Amino acid sequence: MTRAMYMSKLYAPTLKEDPADAELASHRLLLRAGMIRKEAAGLYSYLPLAWRSIRKIENIVRDEMDAAGAQELMMPIMVDAELWRESGRIDAYGKELVRFDDRHGREFVLGPTHEETVTAWCAMSCVPTSSCQ
Repeated sequence: MTRAMYMSKLYAPTLKEDPADAELASHRLLLRAGMIRKEAAGLYSYLPLAWRSIRKIENIVRDEMDAAGAQELMMPIMVDAELWRESGRIDAYGKELVRFDDRHGREFVLGPTHEETVTAWCAMSCVPTSSCQ
């Protein structure tokens, strides 16, 4: 049994006016509704209403994926830079790709995508005659 939440207890700081820096209608509405707050250019915090909505959407997608027989996984945001170097995309992203070294001097990137990692997994686990596509 779920407990009802009172709107008076919910943290949802709404705005009466459109923020000056909000250009898109969706951005203005999310800010005014108290769903997001801007931290810096391109960085936003999800407030409780938005976070609840995201979780509900995740659960709907998860239920549909489970029904279709899909499997869920979680991958680290930190990716070995060598995989990106081999694919040639490390240079294509340029300086927008965040790069750093770990304490042992190995180079890593913050992976905006994980195609390189999944491709490497497939190459390690599939023999050329198998149906790995």
